[in-house]
Amino acid sequence: MLGFASAISAQCIKGNCFRGHGTYEWENGDFYEGMWKAGKPDGNGTFYFENGDNYVGRFAEGLKNGQGKYTWKNGNTYDGSWAKDKMNGRGEYYWAKEGAKFNGQFQEGQITNIEIGAPVESPTEFPK
Repeated sequence: MLGFASAISAQCIKGNCFRGHGTYEWENGDFYEGMWKAGKPDGNGTFYFENGDNYVGRFAEGLKNGQGKYTWKNGNTYDGSWAKDKMNGRGEYYWAKEGAKFNGQFQEGQITNIEIGAPVESPTEFPK
C-alpha cells in the first residue's frame, strides 16, 4: 500500500492531487504522477520509488490495481494484472540477471501454476 504522509512532510507539486491529474512528492523522495480521485492515486499513473523501482499502470484507491508494469532497480520486471497492490492474474515475470521469464497466473503475489512451455528457470521468490 502507498503510504500517504501528512501535508507537512509531503506535497502536491503540480496539478490537482485530490481529483484530476497531479504530481505528488513524499519527503522520502518517492513521487507519483497521474490521475487522482478522493486524494488517492486512481486511474493511470506512474509511481517512482526512492530506491530506484517504478510502477507504470492502473491504480484504484491508492493501490496498484488492473494492468501495470513494475520494474525493480535490479532490472527484474513484472508486467501483468494487479489486485490490491499484489501481482494477481495473468502476467509475465522477468529475471534480468538470469535472462529467464515466467508467463502464467499469479495470486497474492505468487505463481499459482506452471504452464507447459513456460518453465521457471529461477526461484519463485520475488522482491518485496
